[in-house]
Amino acid sequence: MAQLPTEVPRCPINVAARRSGLSAHVIRAWERRYSAIVPDRTSKSRRLYSDWEVRRLVLLRQAVELGHRIGEIARLPMEELRALVGRDTVPGVEASPRIPLPRARLVEVTLDAVRALDGAGFAQSLLQATRTLTVPDLFDDLVSVLAAEISSQVRAKTLRVAHERFASAYLRSYLGDLLASSGAAPWSSSIVVSTPPGELQELGAMMAAVTASRTGWDVIYAGPAMPIAELAFIVQQRAANAVLLSSAAGADSSAIESALTALRSALGPSPAIFHSGVSLALSGASVVSQPASMREFSQQLNELRRR
Repeated sequence: MAQLPTEVPRCPINVAARRSGLSAHVIRAWERRYSAIVPDRTSKSRRLYSDWEVRRLVLLRQAVELGHRIGEIARLPMEELRALVGRDTVPGVEASPRIPLPRARLVEVTLDAVRALDGAGFAQSLLQATRTLTVPDLFDDLVSVLAAEISSQVRAKTLRVAHERFASAYLRSYLGDLLASSGAAPWSSSIVVSTPPGELQELGAMMAAVTASRTGWDVIYAGPAMPIAELAFIVQQRAANAVLLSSAAGADSSAIESALTALRSALGPSPAIFHSGVSLALSGASVVSQPASMREFSQQLNELRRR
């Protein structure tokens, strides 16, 4: 039976990426990890995509932006994807997604969704921010500010612990999806990301992992509270070029300093070690870079890769 015109594979991956709003890295990752699509190949093994497959990629992107995990929706039929995207779109937000709100207003809108325990509204606020801010700006000007404001209001008892847990759960899912949808070339420099032993707050580490990935690094995200000996094993096993430990505000600075010193002792003079979070007065022997923001971290990663 002859193929319909929309089923004829004719778009190379760079065209499919431009038309779908996804990067070529993400398209390859979704194909490889989740079998979201199965493109045809040319005689030279180059991918070719049909119009139907491009439309599928668009729907998958929209569903992920609305808060769904790609691993759970990758193989849904087209009809179910269309229904999912149509059902979860919040009127008034999706209508003008590329008109940026002032950043202070984005924080207010997102905080309002947290107060209302409104998951769909929270996801849509993050979606709008994702579409209008670069990744470092998104983390420095929205996510970090939002997390700090929620913590402040919990201490002041104008928000409850339930609100903080609600926001953290959604942010972990959101950052996890951003990380899963990122990709790096096989020849990229690599970085291992975790938090110090005993530190279970991982939002900062996840933001650093996404920032590194979007800067073009191959990221090995080790999860929170990885023991130093095991972290050093991962770094050495993967021959990583850098490692980052992220600590939360209020963390025990002496314990973090001990962890960083132990990590440097285990790894020797290289690779590069980064620390983000609470400010530390580290000795020169530790040779640890402490970026003050995700913007600065991104810049430092670019400089490190050029050496």
